[in-house]
Amino acid sequence: MAPEYDNGLEFCMIDLSTVPTQALANRIIIVFLLSFFVFMGTARILGSERKERWFKRRTKYTLLNRRGIFGEYMNFGYPRTWQGLLVALGMYGLIFIIAIGYICYYPYA
Repeated sequence: MAPEYDNGLEFCMIDLSTVPTQALANRIIIVFLLSFFVFMGTARILGSERKERWFKRRTKYTLLNRRGIFGEYMNFGYPRTWQGLLVALGMYGLIFIIAIGYICYYPYA
């Protein structure tokens, strides 16, 4: 039994076996698109100077891993400082919290 709070709302995880496949797929796609906004917003907040200082990008590009303008803007690389590690963990944590909350706890219509 889920814990009962003073306001009468119950916070419990949704049984995903009863959710239609299309509704679940739609939510996964929405979370995927929201993750792009998280990456774009973080890149804009950090700016290119701090992004270059805190993250190391790939130096060799081949035909298969070349990126376009938006791919380079969102490409952080891997963290090389503790600030970069905190930013990366913050982005991944935010995306994880959004995904779990929206897919597992937000009610389906």
